[in-house]
Amino acid sequence: MADPPGRSHGGWRVHAALGAAQLGFALFPVLGKITLGSVPPLTFAAIRVTASALLLDLLRRLGSPAETLRPGDRRSILLFALLGVSINQVLFILGLSMSTAIHTTILTAMIPVFTLVAAVALGRERFTRRAALAILLAAIGAVLLLRPAGEGPAEGQTAGNLLLLANGLSYSLYLVLSRPILARYRVSTFVAAVFRYGALPIVLCALPSLWRFDVGAVSGEAWACFAGIIVVSTVMPYMLNSWALARTEASRVAFYVFMQPLISTLLAVAVLGEGLSGSTVAAGVLILGGLAVSVLHRRQLPARPVP
Repeated sequence: MADPPGRSHGGWRVHAALGAAQLGFALFPVLGKITLGSVPPLTFAAIRVTASALLLDLLRRLGSPAETLRPGDRRSILLFALLGVSINQVLFILGLSMSTAIHTTILTAMIPVFTLVAAVALGRERFTRRAALAILLAAIGAVLLLRPAGEGPAEGQTAGNLLLLANGLSYSLYLVLSRPILARYRVSTFVAAVFRYGALPIVLCALPSLWRFDVGAVSGEAWACFAGIIVVSTVMPYMLNSWALARTEASRVAFYVFMQPLISTLLAVAVLGEGLSGSTVAAGVLILGGLAVSVLHRRQLPARPVP
């Protein structure tokens, strides 16, 4: 579908697209925990990203007219692929395998705050009191998840949460640094290229795990969840979010991120039987508070040209 000549506030279709995209993202931690029960993390990452890259490239080819990357942009897009796909996906899936689905979705809400930090550090946005408050609230919440008071986290869970934080930082750098080049291409062209370039490093790192992978040991339930992750939690939300972003303000798209932790937490409790502790709830409130302040901060900044 071609992008419209200008952005509008959109209608019910924009809200439906944003809601469906967040539902897809929210399903990932729960479907991922089920899949990781019989698929090793690196094998998981390699298959997920490779299959998603093939589907995204198919969608790109269905668009018309065909669009190719400029030779001068390929090196930059390789960097974005490393940050937004290779490093991001490996850290996320390793973190998910060591942590809980609830902690995973709460820490994922740190991405807009990390994006604000990266934008300020790179001079793309101003450092204001609102920015400082957003960072402080989210940081306190993250510390609560890393060291839950008096609960004695399961072995490896703290390391998993640290990997999830590193994943958020990597993806935030991708969002900030890729914006100038993204403006020169159709979304389908850019996203397909990022996944295509980002898949190869993951596959190379996962070769020993892929070699030992026993396909027959994977349950039908795990394969069904894996298919859902690729289609419903990867390709669909990427395309729906991008379609909506072309038709409404970025602040509205960011606001829908609030749906993700709520849906994922409810599903993790209902489907996986995970429990909610006082410190986890407090951490979630603080991180979502930081997210809310960061969204308000970005809405109040005047538009600035991207260098």
